[in-house]
Amino acid sequence: MTKYNVSAVINGHAEGLLLKPSIDSALSAREYAVANGLAVELIVVLDRPDDISRTVAHACLKDHPHARVVEVKNGDLGLSRNDGASAASGEYVAFLDGDDLWGKNWPTAAYNSAVASGREVVWHPEVNVYFGGTPHVFLHIDSDDPSFEISGLAYTNYWTALSFVRRDFLLQVPYSRTQLAKQIGYEDWGWNLHTMELGAVHKIVPGTGHAIRTKPPGSSLLSATSAAGCMPAPSRVFLNALPKRTDEPRSKLRII
Repeated sequence: MTKYNVSAVINGHAEGLLLKPSIDSALSAREYAVANGLAVELIVVLDRPDDISRTVAHACLKDHPHARVVEVKNGDLGLSRNDGASAASGEYVAFLDGDDLWGKNWPTAAYNSAVASGREVVWHPEVNVYFGGTPHVFLHIDSDDPSFEISGLAYTNYWTALSFVRRDFLLQVPYSRTQLAKQIGYEDWGWNLHTMELGAVHKIVPGTGHAIRTKPPGSSLLSATSAAGCMPAPSRVFLNALPKRTDEPRSKLRII
């Protein structure tokens, strides 16, 4: 049985033909990683896929014994990421959404950074190039950077979901279900908060990048989540960051 360093997990549902360039991107990154001595498997997790997406996934992977398709019926991106982590056999998991692209050095550079670190780290690319409906560039911040302010996570998400992280940590810290009726959403934002609450740090891998497709207004989970007035799942990360009071007995301190 092959022991994989990295499991590349692509999450898809109804991307149709757009799924092919994403899979090709992951295959190219895998080829680069193998040339640099890594063992990488590819898992495409299809959540309630349409027929075109299913056909594309199987056609793209039919000649790749290191790759497989897993179908789930969650109707929920966070839960499908959890399924990808459960199906993975690599030491690390690298996520890619079914209409986005990796720079080909991403899994290799992220793995090298991870094994050189002695901490629990969620790794992110240095730059995200958004294309499609609203093109722009988004630079990730390193939580060790002096300019990093944890309070900013109260009103914006600093990092995308296309992270590189230890599989065992993912299994310990699963993504939450989106509950639009209860105004609980932004599964990636909520997960980032939860990881920091548990002591993990978020760092960038220099010289790496992702290309992320932006969708027309009203056609994405992000749009639906925003329209529902959602917030991320509750977290104690901000309470944990408060300065410790030592001038009063603990029994007199109250959190309002």
